[in-house]
Amino acid sequence: MSKPVLQDIFSFSGRRNRKSYILFSLLMVVVTIVLSGITAGVATATAGLGLILLLLFVPLVVATWAVGSQRCRDFGWTGWAILITIIPGIGLLFAIAILFVPGTQGDNRYGPDPLSNAAGNTPQAA
Repeated sequence: MSKPVLQDIFSFSGRRNRKSYILFSLLMVVVTIVLSGITAGVATATAGLGLILLLLFVPLVVATWAVGSQRCRDFGWTGWAILITIIPGIGLLFAIAILFVPGTQGDNRYGPDPLSNAAGNTPQAA
């Protein structure tokens, strides 16, 4: 079973599987587009409200890095590896790559397999 998309989005610990990470990423794209549209429309009318909306992007960035660090831990890297995304060019390639890198089957040093069921068994690939 996949980790729920909005579970532990501000936690820099634990693991997150590919499906949950992809769904979270799609959600963040939609939220960012909506907030960008609102901010652009409101910023021209009222600078104060535009600034408040701009500050809403801060939690989005923190949540994105937290979930990205969980994804890195799923395949055995440290969560700090998500900071590679800051580097222009290489960061984009890394962000795309972690969409496809499979996680470690079973427990690793960062926690239990997010795909294991309640009994602790990891489903076998067909």
